[in-house]
Amino acid sequence: MARTARRSANTKRRRILRYLLLAGGALMIIGLGTVVGFIAAAMRGLPSLGALEPNPALTSFFYDCEGQVLAEVSGWENRIPVELSQVPQHLIDAFIASEDIRFWTHYGIDLRGILRAAYRDIMGASFQEGASTLTQQFARNAFGLGYEKTITRKLQEVILAIQIERKWTKEEILTMYLNQIYFGHSAYGVQAASQLYFGKDVSELTLPEAALVCGVAKNANIYSPYVDANRAIARRNTVLTQMARYGKITAEQAEEAKAAPLSLSGLPAENYPAAYFVDYVLEYLLDRFSPEIVYRGGLRVYTTIDMSLQSHLEQAYADILDKALPLVDEATGEALSQPQSAAVFLDPETGAIRAMIGGRKHQKKLELNRAVPPRGSWEGTLRQPGSAFKPIVDYAPAIELGWSPASVLDDSVKTWYFPNQDPWSPENYNRLYRGLVSFREALELSINTVAVKVLEQIGVETGIRYAERFGIDTLVKEGRYTDSSLAVAIGGLTQGVSVLDMAQAYAVFANGGIRVEPFAVVRVEDKYGNTLIENRPIREVVLSEQAAYLVTDMLKGVLSPRGTGWRAQLDRPAAGKTGTTDNDHDAWFVGYTPEIVGAMWMGYDQPKPMNDIFGGTYLAPIWKQAVAAWLEGKPVQDWVQPPGIVKAVVCSVSGHLPGPHCPQSCWREELFIEGRQPLATCSVHVPAVVCARRPWQLARPECPEKITQVFIRRSEPFEVFKKVDDKTNRLMTYIPADAADEYPTEYCDFHVELPIYVGPTQEVVIAAYRWAFSPNVITVPFGTRVILKVQAQDANHGFALPAYGIDEICLKGRQKTIIFVADQPGTFTFYSSVYAGKDTAKMTGQFVVTGP
Repeated sequence: MARTARRSANTKRRRILRYLLLAGGALMIIGLGTVVGFIAAAMRGLPSLGALEPNPALTSFFYDCEGQVLAEVSGWENRIPVELSQVPQHLIDAFIASEDIRFWTHYGIDLRGILRAAYRDIMGASFQEGASTLTQQFARNAFGLGYEKTITRKLQEVILAIQIERKWTKEEILTMYLNQIYFGHSAYGVQAASQLYFGKDVSELTLPEAALVCGVAKNANIYSPYVDANRAIARRNTVLTQMARYGKITAEQAEEAKAAPLSLSGLPAENYPAAYFVDYVLEYLLDRFSPEIVYRGGLRVYTTIDMSLQSHLEQAYADILDKALPLVDEATGEALSQPQSAAVFLDPETGAIRAMIGGRKHQKKLELNRAVPPRGSWEGTLRQPGSAFKPIVDYAPAIELGWSPASVLDDSVKTWYFPNQDPWSPENYNRLYRGLVSFREALELSINTVAVKVLEQIGVETGIRYAERFGIDTLVKEGRYTDSSLAVAIGGLTQGVSVLDMAQAYAVFANGGIRVEPFAVVRVEDKYGNTLIENRPIREVVLSEQAAYLVTDMLKGVLSPRGTGWRAQLDRPAAGKTGTTDNDHDAWFVGYTPEIVGAMWMGYDQPKPMNDIFGGTYLAPIWKQAVAAWLEGKPVQDWVQPPGIVKAVVCSVSGHLPGPHCPQSCWREELFIEGRQPLATCSVHVPAVVCARRPWQLARPECPEKITQVFIRRSEPFEVFKKVDDKTNRLMTYIPADAADEYPTEYCDFHVELPIYVGPTQEVVIAAYRWAFSPNVITVPFGTRVILKVQAQDANHGFALPAYGIDEICLKGRQKTIIFVADQPGTFTFYSSVYAGKDTAKMTGQFVVTGP
């Protein structure tokens, strides 16, 4: 029995062993088949090994939206072949030490390097040199294998590297490599790179210069000193460290070379059609393909640019901005410090970018593009949008949430108090305040106080949420400094916005509430006609059609004769918004028609004030000239009123239906989303019984004649805001213009007896009219009781006589009686203390007290 059991166990073990051997064999066969399959796939994609020669460079073409050739990329390739004997030894040593230390001994591949790279991937370690040999890199570049990390591509690279080593000597391979590699800015080969960066022959390169050239070759889009000088120096120093590590130079030489400053020759000016747009497309392609494919791969790139619009835009800049603010002094030829500008025009229906200006003068390829946001390796700009942000963050959300163009808020200064912060009192750009105004008027006149109050009503987070839906993705919501504040209502942002993003946001209004993703490339084909990239319009509904229509209808008024953007008015339907930051660092104009939307910015690269330059000064006329010329001869289009829009007559002071006391001069026909038109009647206009002799004061019983007048009564009293004027250093009072229409709180002071005064009394009537007091000299004897009657005839004024502690508000059309005793001899200055315009400062006079 025991022997039988042992035989059974042995049989079972043999069976298991047999199964294991069969399974192992099967796995080996499968693995071998997989390897053979990969090798076969790699071999199928290789060029003919019998005639192993690198592929010639093929021109890549860019086409405009009409299919016409816009640019030829290969025309910018700068390649100057050199022999190895012309290359200094320290440049050769730099490449060997940093890229392939065993180049002279391996046969195309470096097994130690491959194992090291595998270990690095597993352990997360960092090594300065890579796994690919110089021969592999040459194979990859010369035969356009690309940079995809796939087994097939890596096998192709290895097979070609081995074949190259069999066909050419090490010196020949190194010569071809040094003439093949890309160094950025269209420079191929070490000779072109030497001239590009240092303006000298490659044989003249010093050790630190050679190390920098070698470092740039790692990734020219990142390590070029013209892109990022600090990063280029860091990469140069890494190369020097490697050279010292492998004994190519001494440690002392390395440290001395690391201390050497950059002495670059500078990029030459490069001019080509629609330069900033072409750069933008190049950046897009280089972000997706290797430079070799972009510059040498024979690509066919179909773009969105409309060269007709681009040409009209460039001409408008030349006719208007360049003439007013030239970049060069014609007499001396010296460069002038002038503001920069940028613009993006796109199709609001598709998002296709039709024109782009990234700066007033294009000098080098892939330079700073002020029209686009900085993303990845793209160098762009973000700037404060100012009032151009109001429709996006304030009015559009409010209209969507139930407000209307007829809704009314008070254009008067309000002070907000926040914990651990200074009080904030946002002011209007011209320091004038109108009182009760509608949303429509506030937007047309770009009133800051109302915009802030709108955001306060709807909530800051609501405004930010809508701005993000419109495509503004640069808002800061976390950290110490965020955009979660009321300042965002008037474009006070932490980082800012780009011109491209502003064009995208306003396209929502032009496109009936649909946001479109901007794009510049329609399709990219390779040299065989295969489609590599194809972009289609990406749309998203972010605002109701009705709300978008109402905002557009309001923004049409900005281009009317009374609006801030009146210089952009066309002879066809158009809308838009100006924008100027409080510190005058940035000016904006964003305008649109049903066919096109264009966002424009102006300012200094290093922000500083622009004197008397606003969004409507130059940008609005440039927009008008370019768009008018482009639309000439095209059918006139207007936005079609969507269903769900109704009209109603309202009182412009309350936003409600006219009441029995509303004067007809306040009646307005306004648009509403159906169901949101007002049902209540105006309660702002109210009657009061006043003295006929003093129709701005309530009647007393002793007044012989009384009349009824209609006034306005706010739901909340306006705030009397005082501030020291920067120019005059006088304390000024800021009150809304309609304060003179406010329901009176004082009773008649005419039909009342004055207290008995023992001494002389002198009555003085002084008029405040057309920025002057008449008379502007008042003379009284010492000890006289003065009954001063100030008449504000054309605006709200004030009367301040600091020496006597007098500072009174005198409202338009009224008379203010001020009684005091002239008990201080001398000559004293009086002035208007209520701001009513920039000429208020001229309203001064002298109060002379003679004696005693």
